[in-house]
Amino acid sequence: MSNVNIRNAAADDSVALARFAKHTFLATYQEQNRPEHIQEYVSHAFSPATIGTELHDPAAVFLVAERDSRIIGYTKLREVPAPEGVPQHGAMEMERIYVARDYFGHGIGRMLVDAAVAQAVHRNFGFIWLGVWKQNPEAVAFYRKCGFEIVGSKVFMMGQDPQEDHVMLLTIKNVYDVGSAGLQRSRKRSH
Repeated sequence: MSNVNIRNAAADDSVALARFAKHTFLATYQEQNRPEHIQEYVSHAFSPATIGTELHDPAAVFLVAERDSRIIGYTKLREVPAPEGVPQHGAMEMERIYVARDYFGHGIGRMLVDAAVAQAVHRNFGFIWLGVWKQNPEAVAFYRKCGFEIVGSKVFMMGQDPQEDHVMLLTIKNVYDVGSAGLQRSRKRSH
């Protein structure tokens, strides 16, 4: 899709990013969760104060996809200890990646994954891992298409509701060629 810009989020993006993050999360998960659990989670995770604090965390990277100066997607990477099944050194978590429903199928998610990989490589990471709800088969299929593989599971707390997530891992060198010409999706995979 043309006219889409991917950039690092800035501190003054906190309010707009919090609004977008809350909206896309609710659109994705509200129907499948009890209101009290999802409200407890989003009221903290997507408050402007929380997002503002996270934007200042040197171990976190927010990338924003914009079109006509409007946020249409974002991803959040962070340096945290990895769960079982993921290398304990050299792995960065892709904690969140969301795209506005109007832009599903336009390659925005793939653009964000590619930008996340570039950030991970820049920070000398060789792996990206993520947790994805087992009851979200569309997301699992998207991540598989991007080169992620299921390597385990972990619990995600949606408020007071423990939910089972797949842990998925992307081994960057298996999907991307990293060289002097920059980062290129490898021809070894047909995705």
